[in-house]
Amino acid sequence: MLSLRDVTAIPEYGLAPQGPDPAIAADREVHRALILSGSQWMGPDISQALIVSDAGELQAVDRLLGALAVGRAAALVLADFPGGDAVTWIRDAATRHRFPLLTSTRPLSAWRSGLARRVADLAADRARRHAATLGDLIAQLDTADPVGGVTRALAQALRAEVVLRGPEGIVTATPPTAPLTLASVMQRPDRPLQTTPTGLFAGTVPVGADHVLIVATDEPLGRADRNLTGHAATTLAFALAPHHREADTASVTTAVRGIRLSAFQLLMTGNATHAQRVLAGIAPGLLDVETTRVFIVDCARADREAVMADVERRLDRNALAVRCPAFHQHIIIVAPQHPEHDSEGELRSLRQTFGSSGVTVGGSPVHPLAGIGQAYGEAADALARAAHHPERTVISATRTPTLVDVLPAVPAHTWAEAFLRPILATSRSGSQILESTALAVEFRTSAAARVIGVHRNTVARRVNQVCAAVGLDPDRTLDRIILSLAIQIVSSLPQPPAPPAPHSPEADVSLHDVLTHQQVRIWADQMLRPLADDRRDLVRTLRTWVLAEFNADAAAAHLGIATKTVRSHIRAAEPLLRRDLITGLPQDRDEEDDDQRLSGLRPLTIALYATTAPGAPYPALTHRPRGGS
Repeated sequence: MLSLRDVTAIPEYGLAPQGPDPAIAADREVHRALILSGSQWMGPDISQALIVSDAGELQAVDRLLGALAVGRAAALVLADFPGGDAVTWIRDAATRHRFPLLTSTRPLSAWRSGLARRVADLAADRARRHAATLGDLIAQLDTADPVGGVTRALAQALRAEVVLRGPEGIVTATPPTAPLTLASVMQRPDRPLQTTPTGLFAGTVPVGADHVLIVATDEPLGRADRNLTGHAATTLAFALAPHHREADTASVTTAVRGIRLSAFQLLMTGNATHAQRVLAGIAPGLLDVETTRVFIVDCARADREAVMADVERRLDRNALAVRCPAFHQHIIIVAPQHPEHDSEGELRSLRQTFGSSGVTVGGSPVHPLAGIGQAYGEAADALARAAHHPERTVISATRTPTLVDVLPAVPAHTWAEAFLRPILATSRSGSQILESTALAVEFRTSAAARVIGVHRNTVARRVNQVCAAVGLDPDRTLDRIILSLAIQIVSSLPQPPAPPAPHSPEADVSLHDVLTHQQVRIWADQMLRPLADDRRDLVRTLRTWVLAEFNADAAAAHLGIATKTVRSHIRAAEPLLRRDLITGLPQDRDEEDDDQRLSGLRPLTIALYATTAPGAPYPALTHRPRGGS
């Protein structure tokens, strides 16, 4: 993959780091370059992009850098830089946001006419070569000299000197003179990073129990190349033990799993093209489609490995199945749409095999390949409903109507646009920022981070920045409900053809106005109706629990009953509402026991808000009105 370090090393771009510490950002991936100037904006997607501008044209620099950081841009590049202290104020802002700032001696016109396009071409070429090399490493296992083949492929890919050293001495080396060049490194193979007397940057990676792989390059390896070296070490461990194939198959299997999971996480973060390239080495053509669906299998009491084996047997090479990195009983399946293969039918029949173990299946409708994130959310919602479905399977052929669909479209969109304006107005990447935040607020931070393959601190920072911009507390469940609702409205409801004029009565719409609209009240009555006949007055318990901001102890104290009774009432309401509130979620995580997905709490909270009696307190959402009248 192309990194900032790679780009700054290319003389053609005339780039120089300005701040903060260049070492912090050297490994950042670069996928393309986008122009930010005058009438030409940078576009809706800025992830892994160099944002190139002229210092004289920048406005609201602090806000811009904040938006670039939230949108995961690679760096801000100031074109035609004259030198000196002309951009001290921009450098200071970049340091505050810990966001990379580069200067370029080339003018903006040169970036617009060809340099920006060449960045994208170079990134695509690097991604293709990286994916091809991953496949090459595994392919060497079927050659006459797998150990030599792997080291030669790695040396060629990294332009490196490579030595594999074992307990009896050197096993293989590329080029043949590498042992002489790396003699000083081989004396201290326990040191992971070293510099040779000739100035090469060398790294050592253990291979099995008694071998070490040494790789030396002219420049320090970036993250992608370190990842490639790790996969090479795993492949070599397998190649070195042909007589213990059964035991060592796990090593190569782990490498393949890592590649498949990386491809899925690239899809989840909107990088469909890179996912195709990464997967090309082990499953050529699998993702070369326009549309796909996502299914999630909850293995419940069944062994996940047994279910996974059955999923792989049924779907063969027609789908991308991965073990969920966040929920340890889940299997996620990306099923490209092929007319000759029925993934849905195969997964429905999976229930016949594991039905006694409580296995459930949830599936999304068809989405474009670039819309995997939304498809995953819909599959997760379907899975939550499946736990209360007689067949324990909910697979939606078309998009299931949601709470957003019953909201009054024009008032709801007007409120959501106004509420999210601090994000939407910072740059045209606002919609992309909100999309990437949606999954993060739906789950707790660590779960979302593991699903999309981003460090939890990065996810937390992104959510905190968005919440700060709109005045919410990211740790407060009711605030997360409001943020997720607003994001769903702007992404799902069509924008009114004629937005209300500023300062007009129609433009001054509050959340209270939206949630107390007549059609919302009708929907809320229908949703809560299944609870009406229960003699335990479940609605009263649920309302008190929501008013206590989902604190069962506080609700129990208010009602004068035991906390255990409150929890039993909530669990009794779940099958009646066909929604998970506190149960049905994986508990094998380092999260609070009461960690809930918002997909169940959001409609319940809105339904209770809409049906609040005159004079009674409303659930404490953002505007916190005192009560109805």
